[in-house]
Amino acid sequence: MKKFLVLFSTLFALAACNSATNDSKDSTTKSMETATTKSHSTTNLSRSQSSKPSSAKPASTVASSTKMATSAIGTDSTHANQTMTALEELKAKYPNEKFPDPSTISGGKTIGMTASEAQGTLKVTYYVVNEETPFNDSSLNSQTPVAQFQRHTFDSTETAQNEVGQIYDPNGQQVDLGHNITGYQTAGAGSSFLGWKEGNWSLLVRANNLEQEDPKPLAKQTVEYLEEAFLPAPQRAGQISLQVTPSDFQSNTVVWQNNQTVYTLMNADAMNSLKMAVSMAS
Repeated sequence: MKKFLVLFSTLFALAACNSATNDSKDSTTKSMETATTKSHSTTNLSRSQSSKPSSAKPASTVASSTKMATSAIGTDSTHANQTMTALEELKAKYPNEKFPDPSTISGGKTIGMTASEAQGTLKVTYYVVNEETPFNDSSLNSQTPVAQFQRHTFDSTETAQNEVGQIYDPNGQQVDLGHNITGYQTAGAGSSFLGWKEGNWSLLVRANNLEQEDPKPLAKQTVEYLEEAFLPAPQRAGQISLQVTPSDFQSNTVVWQNNQTVYTLMNADAMNSLKMAVSMAS
């Protein structure tokens, strides 16, 4: 009887062990299966997300895009706020008018400009300035002009021609000015005058006798310059009047007529007045 009980106890213990072992195996298998399923699910989800374009951008990309957009707006704004030069404004205001090249007015110095028009006369006055100055800027009112352009419109061609005021006297002392041009020198009222003609142009150089000035050097320099440079062609009459020693911007004048219009250039420097006129011939 004791042997039977011992044997029964032994078999029951073995059965219990086998059952525990099987339960442990089943639990482990289920846990592994669950983990595998989650892994597949996560992988599929990751693949699904990666296959779709993302609408969100990384913070660095957004910041970079914002910076580029701001830079572009700044560039456009700067370009839009750029102002025209005084010459560009003058031409925009009078698009059908021709003006002298500012670089000829005072040896290439920076030039400020003002303009006014009344009763058929347009006047553009030029000033030497330290920096680019807006067209018609009020600061120029206190400056001393160095040159001026004028355009006068008259009722008839005859009136315009008479307004040129040509001066030519071939009865004075002959002076060889070079290039087969002969000038005629006269004197009066404390001055010496040396005049000659080139086409429809009459030219006159004035010298102050009280200052013992001689008109011949400036006259010869003018003839030499005009051998290479070309003046505007007057329709009927043109007059150039130069002074050896200038006093103001009205000292040297170049005047010519075209139909009913008379153009006048004034400059404190004799040669610059010629250069202004030549710049209008091209």
